Amino acid sequence: MLKNNYTKLPIIHKSIIIFCFGLLFLLLPVYNTQAATAYAPPKGYPMGAATDTTGFAGGQITFDSNQVHSLQGQFFAKTFTSSGTSGGDPISFLQNYVHDPSAGLTDTDFDKVSPPMISENISGIDMIRWYANKNSFVFSKTNNKEKNLSYYLETSPSDADIVKAITWNDLSPTSPEYVAAIKLFNSKKDKTSSLAGFPNMKNNGITSFNDATQNVIDVSDYYANFTSTNYSNSKAKGDTTKYNDAIKNVDLNTNKIVNTKNTSDSQHAIQLTIDMNTQSKDQGVVFADIDGNVPHFEDATAISINLVNFNVKTMKMPFVMLNYKHFSNNSSGISFNFDNGAWMTCNAYPPASDGTSINYKLDGNSKGTLFTGQNSNGSDKPASDLLTQSLTPIDPTGKKTGKVKSVFNTSSHIVNNFNTENGKIFIGSKDHPLYGSVLAPSADVDIDANQGIMFGGITTGQNIIGNLNVPSDMAYQSIFNASDDFGDDSIQDFLKNPDSVNSTHPTIKSISLPGYTSIDTGSGTTHYIPQVEPYDFHFSLNNITAELPEHTVQTSKKSFDTTINVDTKSTPAKTEKYYLWYSFNNGPWEKYVQDGTTELTSSKLGITGNVADKLAKTYSTKHSKYKYDEVAYTNSTTYDKASDPNQVIGYHLFHKNRILYLVTSTTDTDTHSKYNDKTINELLGGASGTILSASDLAEINPDYTPISYNLHVIGDLLVSYPKIFNFGNFTAGTSGTTPKLTATGLLTVDNPFGLKWDLAVGTKDTDNPKNPFFIPDQLGWFEKRQTSPLGNSTITYGNASNLTTIKSKDMIFDLNSSIFGSDTTSIINNNYYSAQIALNLQTNKITHPGNFKDNVTWSITSPKIPVDPSQE
Repeated sequence: MLKNNYTKLPIIHKSIIIFCFGLLFLLLPVYNTQAATAYAPPKGYPMGAATDTTGFAGGQITFDSNQVHSLQGQFFAKTFTSSGTSGGDPISFLQNYVHDPSAGLTDTDFDKVSPPMISENISGIDMIRWYANKNSFVFSKTNNKEKNLSYYLETSPSDADIVKAITWNDLSPTSPEYVAAIKLFNSKKDKTSSLAGFPNMKNNGITSFNDATQNVIDVSDYYANFTSTNYSNSKAKGDTTKYNDAIKNVDLNTNKIVNTKNTSDSQHAIQLTIDMNTQSKDQGVVFADIDGNVPHFEDATAISINLVNFNVKTMKMPFVMLNYKHFSNNSSGISFNFDNGAWMTCNAYPPASDGTSINYKLDGNSKGTLFTGQNSNGSDKPASDLLTQSLTPIDPTGKKTGKVKSVFNTSSHIVNNFNTENGKIFIGSKDHPLYGSVLAPSADVDIDANQGIMFGGITTGQNIIGNLNVPSDMAYQSIFNASDDFGDDSIQDFLKNPDSVNSTHPTIKSISLPGYTSIDTGSGTTHYIPQVEPYDFHFSLNNITAELPEHTVQTSKKSFDTTINVDTKSTPAKTEKYYLWYSFNNGPWEKYVQDGTTELTSSKLGITGNVADKLAKTYSTKHSKYKYDEVAYTNSTTYDKASDPNQVIGYHLFHKNRILYLVTSTTDTDTHSKYNDKTINELLGGASGTILSASDLAEINPDYTPISYNLHVIGDLLVSYPKIFNFGNFTAGTSGTTPKLTATGLLTVDNPFGLKWDLAVGTKDTDNPKNPFFIPDQLGWFEKRQTSPLGNSTITYGNASNLTTIKSKDMIFDLNSSIFGSDTTSIINNNYYSAQIALNLQTNKITHPGNFKDNVTWSITSPKIPVDPSQE
């Protein structure tokens, strides 16, 4: 059933007690503090607490002790355990972190790799023997002298379990072998007092092993948020890719099927083609959204990454973040199975011999098969395989020396981020490896790495299972960011504001509003900082900010200045002129005029004065259907707050309007066949008043992203009245010298929107002839009305006048807005009423001693006020 937009608001009332106590209630602003939508890892920790680790699990890591004979790298888990059974010499079978000269580590690397094993506990005989092995945790050997690493274990096994695992016997605690076994196990135990003592943990807010899973979730969410698509009607819309200025263009086959070969038995492939910017010296970074809701992604058996215009001798490998989501679980509970014929390639295609770009056909050929270097300059260019064992410079620019295997260099620049998958991730087959690190916050990772086929680290919020047989070079050279280039300024600047690149069109970066409120298009966040104006409670009660939804600005002033912060980028110089377009309530777009011109150049465009008033009036003359809405809406919130000495009651009311801004270049030529190939400026400025939504604009060009906010101009109907009127003491028989007792208080009605209201003061007490308050005409009400304008430091009042005293059984007096004019202004330029009220109690009929009171109710009512439709 549809709801009526109009509802009768309930009567708001509050009892007061005479001769009791006073409580002044101050209305304090409440501001909405928006939290970031995803955790940004600290600089230097691109994988959060898991940075530089080979294996990181929020749950358990299980090692196959039948297969693992040498384990290199750093590992973190709540629990380390083992499968399989060991035999033979109890001090020579299993070794973890045995010294390996091929790792190329020096003494300066000691702190980076120590401790290699961090866990809350370990489980199983094999793990105890592993830790006690004299060949484990050996960092270096020089002239037969060992430099040892340590392991961190928060809770050790029992002494009895340690002794039995090492000696293979149950021994008496008093035997020398028992003591020796305990000493051997503890000889390389790390002495750090707590988990937070390690920099990786401390700098990522990890204080216990229970924090690890959330840290993995936060990091995965952060990277996943750089791309966001919705797949429907066989098409994906949104940011399928995001990349910085080191990249010229990127093509992902989200909306196009690519087959692995041109035969009937061909299967589907996920193909990402990256066109490098040959003029850039920056480190590149690309995010790609791989959505399992896309059928040819869900059933793909291959991943093909292609770098075009990439010079392997002079250019750095870009970082590639593959954001997987929505891959369904099969009958075995596996959501991503990189086996059974799956494969992955990463190839490079060169620029022209003079270093200039070649116009490659990024989406491949018309046959719908894999990209093989197709370009408009002639024949296909030959590919360079980036997954070989051949050596390549660590830094082609020459700033860093040394070489690394090409496959490790490539793998250390790829992250496979399984953000939403909760089924098992199966990787590591000898014949079908997945290249790059795995980030899986909600899924177990099963790795078959008995031949050392593990190209990258594994980070999961859950469990790791498998044959982690990891050689030294693979452990340190293939983990994400082994080159330490992810911290480059060019990448960090991009991560902070990803929408500032890949565009030659001017864009709005943010909007600055009064009270230091701003809306940031990069993060989509509204920042609220308390108003700084010295509003006085007695001049206006409307300095309240209620809890607000995102992209909503609330103010008590229709007149305020706005600054539009514009990135006037263009190629090659940032001198482009632009138009500022604005719209109210999702209506047609209008061009803003400043100083007689619509062609603007300033990076900080100031709109002075009545944004909601002046702009709205200009707009309404052409588009009355979408004019500024001056209806006073309510969200059904009522005020009923007490403080000393006043009580406040009333309604939360506001004008609700949506304001949108958009900038376009004066020379923009982007068109779309859907709109008869008209340019963006022709469409926006069309005489017919074309209405283009945000999705319509993005369809023409994703750079056309308007910034918008809901403007709530508040005008709460509020009443502030004394909670008590205290008449003090009276001595019987002294009415001649004290003919009356007087109690005073300040009554304020703030009514910015000029609504009709009725204030009633009544009582529910039963008549009592002994109570002087119930003697007819015994109580007189007088008022002094405010006559000074808003802003004066002193309130002055006019002559006193009688308030009509009804004093019936349940009504003392009634005050109606219809009897008052508007003799002052509030901060929203409308009705404001303030009165010093004096109550005179005649004493000549007080004949009985005692303490007397009258329980009084105050209520404010108003005719039907529409409820904000979004609140229903």
